[in-house]
Amino acid sequence: MRRAKPQELQERAVPVMTAQVSEAELLEWVPVQFDDIEDPLATPEPSKGALVELESGDYVVLFYGKDSGQLTVEIPEATSDSSELIASFFSEVPLPLSRVLWRRADTHLPKRAKRSARRVALPRTRK
Repeated sequence: MRRAKPQELQERAVPVMTAQVSEAELLEWVPVQFDDIEDPLATPEPSKGALVELESGDYVVLFYGKDSGQLTVEIPEATSDSSELIASFFSEVPLPLSRVLWRRADTHLPKRAKRSARRVALPRTRK
């Protein structure tokens, strides 16, 4: 993934998903530079935003609400398969599916293999 220049996306982007994440998680999971957005006409709260090109070559626009802790993922309006693009996003961003608050009705989240529970060795007690 890389930070893209604004002129690289030539079409309008539309919201496809929102998720709850901390700012620390966002910066760890999406290691690109975000711009601060303070204009109240641009976003409903002080936010950070970035245009990101995924390894698949697809673009996503990310907005992170500083007050709400919500990440909004937008994709190009003409995207033919929003589920495939979101699967590409999840392949690069380790966002837990349980953090997704909303998704567009025509967008399906990828299925992830459940991780096996780690066994923790408990200290033995003497009898």
